[in-house]
Amino acid sequence: MCGIAGLLDHSRVGVAELIDEFTDALAHRGPDGRGTYCEGPVALGHRRLSILDPTPAGRCPMAVDCPDGTTIYITLNGEIYNFLELRETLRKDGYRFRTETDTEVVAAAFHRWGEDCQRRFNGMWAFAVWTPATQTLFLSRDRFGVKPLYVSVQGTRVAFASEIKAFLALRDFTPSVSEEAVALFFANPTSYDGVTLATALNGVHRMPPGHSLTVTSKGTAGFARWWETRDHLPSIPPRYEEQVEQFRSLFLDAVRVRMRSDVRIGTSLSGGLDSSAVASAMAHVIRNDAHADMARCATDWQRTFIATFPGHEVDERAFADIVVAHTKASPTYWAFEPDRALGDIAKSVWAMDDLSGAPAVPVLNIYRTMREHGVVVTLDGHGGDELLAGYNWYRQLPAAQLNDALYADFHQTHLPAILRNYDGCSMANGVEVRSPFLDWNLVTFSFALPGTAKFDGTLSKRILRDAMVGIMPEAIRTRTSKLGFESPLIAWANGSLGPMLLAASRSEAWHSAPKQARAAELAAIVQARTPSHTWSANDSVAMSLAWRLLAYVTWQELFLGAPSRRAVSDTALALAS
Repeated sequence: MCGIAGLLDHSRVGVAELIDEFTDALAHRGPDGRGTYCEGPVALGHRRLSILDPTPAGRCPMAVDCPDGTTIYITLNGEIYNFLELRETLRKDGYRFRTETDTEVVAAAFHRWGEDCQRRFNGMWAFAVWTPATQTLFLSRDRFGVKPLYVSVQGTRVAFASEIKAFLALRDFTPSVSEEAVALFFANPTSYDGVTLATALNGVHRMPPGHSLTVTSKGTAGFARWWETRDHLPSIPPRYEEQVEQFRSLFLDAVRVRMRSDVRIGTSLSGGLDSSAVASAMAHVIRNDAHADMARCATDWQRTFIATFPGHEVDERAFADIVVAHTKASPTYWAFEPDRALGDIAKSVWAMDDLSGAPAVPVLNIYRTMREHGVVVTLDGHGGDELLAGYNWYRQLPAAQLNDALYADFHQTHLPAILRNYDGCSMANGVEVRSPFLDWNLVTFSFALPGTAKFDGTLSKRILRDAMVGIMPEAIRTRTSKLGFESPLIAWANGSLGPMLLAASRSEAWHSAPKQARAAELAAIVQARTPSHTWSANDSVAMSLAWRLLAYVTWQELFLGAPSRRAVSDTALALAS
């Protein structure tokens, strides 16, 4: 996993002068190296996070020689987990490989199968391939948008990058806020990423998941969809017991292939069902599945990282410790400290890149802690709630409507924002997140299941719980309580967060927010509750809305240079940038 950037302008050859700063704006995503390729109208950039074949041979952008005598160039962010199997197939077709990377396999696959190669990949990715012979640039994004990719078109120039902040490094890019995007964000921040291609930066658009973009000397026809989950639903066994067995097999295989790494791996463990299932499955695959193909799987994997909130109801350490004992993993704990966390608010906003309503300070810190302990890859539980009906609101739906609701949350209204936030917070620290619940084989199988396999009227994630019998601790497998991975905002607002929140509520940026933000109403609440330290549990909705406005103020300061009026400390801003 890395950071990628690139420019193409068929009308001139001056893009090379911009690529260095454009690429290095993503240095945090790839602290292990950098590279650029410039030829005529194209310039490709890459910041490397070394995971597969960490030798110099794996550097990008990579030139790949093909059997027909042509050479193509690729810059890739992500991982293709089935690259070993694809490499053997391509070798039979005459392709030769000089590295142990998945990058070289992706380029060869594109040359061999063209756009159809995307359907053969099991992984997460955003990549660009330049074909000099046809002067064509091809961009691709994975099925579910695990890896980000943003595009900006200015005149005849197409620019792309892994994060929107990279565009700020283009000397001829003038940043301004997209009023359309901001209004959509405040109307519903959880669905923002999935319902619009616009970002908060005018002129920068997200490439939709499961889409590609081809740019030639004649221009482009725009984004082309290559994946629709409902077109790939498999036949499922008629008996529930058989469904459980197949789900278990698919899940364990999804975990196994995501353990392929030439560097140390670990897992972020909350003690909830999903992250505990992943951690337990890792231990099971290594210790009990003698028939599994463990080629290229990391041998150093027994490391868990746990965020704790001492004295707060959101603390799940007791549950996480049960999993630690079961897996015999080595735990590392990060404890939320309100005063120290203040300096991470701006950093988390900067890391998440586009607008977000999520209090991501704990997320940022858990991945920072991983990196400090030498862990570069983590297997996490993202996607389980949206795939298997983990949220309480699903309980209110008839079984016949459950799959439609899950489909919307998974593809549009919930998961896309989570994926972007976690990618941003992990990659800000040079850590790669892999999500077994987002394996396309498991996803399509799960959406083919009836709603009753996910929620039977009593327990959520029914099939996961049944599939994990004997693999994870019973106390976790049968656990019904669910806590979010969030900061204890109410207590924080009554403490050290208060002055920052109060200052933000008086800022110009706060009051410039669209009507959907309810800025004046929330400013009044903040200014009434904060000085008297009277935020209470009854204010949870108001606190959530106020946090969004604080994040928006901070985003404006960081991305647009809006006057802060002391809304965020100068120290925090300096650290974030």
